[in-house]
Amino acid sequence: MARPKEFDEENALRCAIVTFSQKGFAATSTDDLMQAMKIGRQSMYDTFGDKRALFLKALELYSRENTAALIAELQRPGSPLANVRNTLAQFAKRKDLSSTDGCMGVNAVCEFGLQDREVLQAMRSAAMGLRHALLTTLKQAQQQGELSSSTEIAALADFFEATLAGIRVAAKAGMSRASLKGIAETASRIFQVQ
Repeated sequence: MARPKEFDEENALRCAIVTFSQKGFAATSTDDLMQAMKIGRQSMYDTFGDKRALFLKALELYSRENTAALIAELQRPGSPLANVRNTLAQFAKRKDLSSTDGCMGVNAVCEFGLQDREVLQAMRSAAMGLRHALLTTLKQAQQQGELSSSTEIAALADFFEATLAGIRVAAKAGMSRASLKGIAETASRIFQVQ
């Protein structure tokens, strides 16, 4: 008879996210993961598979949860452009933006680039959801007269996404919270009623 699990799977996965976010995939050892997750080697392998399988599960959860918070901000009632500006401002205030916490998504892109299909797939669904919500919000801004009909909303969406990535990297490099807020405020000026 199989023994019941003596640990919380979701909590263990979240601990793995923190470890991968801080160190990246290659620099994280199985021992690091077992210590952070507070589980034994066999429990880790039985529940999550090898280190790579655990990484992919953690990356998918990390991506899904991080984009869900952004999407929720974009979809608030009220002015679409105000929602975009507020999303940038709220993002710059996130607790996990620091040089010690790191960003699992940025680490994954830097380590694997576009070469690893499984890594890209783990992030793709969440990224597509964010892109869809962002384009919908920008189209609403056009329909409500906040943006002119000639505005290139795809380019605005690219700028928004690049700004988020830049804030993540700047935080990992140790930029101050005030500076991160300044980046978000400067970027927000692009999203003013035209």
